Amino acid sequence: MPLTSTKDENEAPELAAASPREVRGLVELTERIVIGAYRQHPWIPRALTIALGVLVVTCLVAGVVRLSPLPLIPLPLFAGSAYALVRIKAARAAGSNQSLVVWTGLFTGATLAGFWLISMAGRWLG
Repeated sequence: MPLTSTKDENEAPELAAASPREVRGLVELTERIVIGAYRQHPWIPRALTIALGVLVVTCLVAGVVRLSPLPLIPLPLFAGSAYALVRIKAARAAGSNQSLVVWTGLFTGATLAGFWLISMAGRWLG
């Protein structure tokens, strides 16, 4: 007995009868999570703004305390995150789901890269 199905997945009757709530791929799952979170929890953009502000203040304080420009390296990435956050708020107000997902991905990537640079600056200075 073969371990894999010999039928084409498009011809499978169980896929044709799938419920509308069933998720068929990683992209659709990501879209549902992001859109659902922003629609059900209106406080998320405010929380992201506060978190981003804390990261920026941390960089500024570290730059002053250490008297070094290295902790200021992540600030351009955080500026990009702030721009993406503004676009997230606009996309949420406009009801544009695709741009909401795209800008959320860009916000997440830029923030994580900036956070990683904070840790690298700490390692370089430590």
